[in-house]
Amino acid sequence: MSEEIKIIDGTYKKDDPHKDIGKQKFRVRRSYTAYVEYDVVANSKEEAESAVSEHGGIDKIEWQEGYYGDEPVEVYCQDHNIDYSSENGDFTKKVEECVPYEDYDSDTGEHFDNYEDPEWTGDEYRWTQKEKEERVENSNLSEVPF
Repeated sequence: MSEEIKIIDGTYKKDDPHKDIGKQKFRVRRSYTAYVEYDVVANSKEEAESAVSEHGGIDKIEWQEGYYGDEPVEVYCQDHNIDYSSENGDFTKKVEECVPYEDYDSDTGEHFDNYEDPEWTGDEYRWTQKEKEERVENSNLSEVPF
């Protein structure tokens, strides 16, 4: 004998509904900003930018999917774009330079530059004279003569 389907007030199993009834589906958009900073040893700013252009970048962006309860959280659409404003060098700045180690001769009591034992430094005052002169020239360009 098959069970008789009972329809009461125009509904079937109102007292025992399917688990998905009443749930809602939402499309949620999240924007992510990604940037990558590279430390590049080079002879010039242009050489460093060229090295990153040729050997840097993002190979793959993987979007994460999963489950919330028994329901899937699925990627509906995706997009990513390169920020070309960085191509003009606005985001390239020198952070360190390899300079001779500042040593001290205890016999003579004098400081000297040890070119056999270099070190990396972010101290702009220890960078090469050429770099210091360029900074001075560039700072004068921004001044308005009166």
